[in-house]
Formats: sequence, C-alpha cells, structure tokens
Amino acid sequence: MKAIPVPVRERILHLYAQGKSTGAIAASLGYCVAAVRRVRQHFQARGTLEPQTHRCGRKTLLTAHRRNRLQTLVAQHPDATLAELGARFQRPTSAMDLWLSRLGLSCKKNAARRRAVAARRGGTTKAVAATAGGRARRPAGVRG
Repeated sequence: MKAIPVPVRERILHLYAQGKSTGAIAASLGYCVAAVRRVRQHFQARGTLEPQTHRCGRKTLLTAHRRNRLQTLVAQHPDATLAELGARFQRPTSAMDLWLSRLGLSCKKNAARRRAVAARRGGTTKAVAATAGGRARRPAGVRG
C-alpha cells in the first residue's frame, strides 16, 4: 500500500484545524477513518508529515556481529557447506545462502548431487539403453 502524499497529509491537518471530524475528512478525501486518524497521531508524535517508508519491511538477521563471524568462519573453513555453516549459526541453509550472497561469497557445491542430477536428465540412461541392460531392437517386420 502506498503512503498518503504529503500535500494530502497537510490538507488533513488543515481540515482538523477547522474542526472537521475524522469521519468527514475521510469521506471527503477518499481515505479510511483509521488512515486519517494515523496521520494526525503521527504528526503529533513525530512533528513531521513525511511518511516513514524507509522503516517498512522485515529487518535482516545478518547483524554486523554475525557478518564478521560468518566472514571469519568462511575464511577458516572455505570448503564448508551451507548445512555446516547453518549448523554453526543455528539457521536454515536458505538463510546461509542468502547471507553468503549478500557478502558476495559462494558456497561449496555438492558433487554427488550434481552427478545425480546429470543422471536424471538422461545423461547416463542413453548409454544404459545401448548396452545389454537395455532392450534390444528388432528389425522392422520381424515377429517372434
């Protein structure tokens, strides 16, 4: 949801100063009653009409202390996997992957998983089909 523009916020305060009710202001400007009330409350608390959009969203769990600890740990154990790093920080591997990417670092690749993916894509199945393990093809038109 977008923030209410500053000129509209000024208009809301001006209408409050004229003695208009919150419901009347909300109806005339097309905003809900709670939004109009919050504009006045925030102005009284902060003293400014500027929206606080910079404080929106989830805050990162990668604090400066954790960042330094992660960089030290990766420097000491450059071959550590995401699971190993996650175990040290008691965080899931997805968080570790995100933190490493924010630091510009990469993680150790799992060679066994790469081999398994290549086999599932058909890299080795064609070779198996051509050998004795696969079904031999008969010439067309021959029964039996």
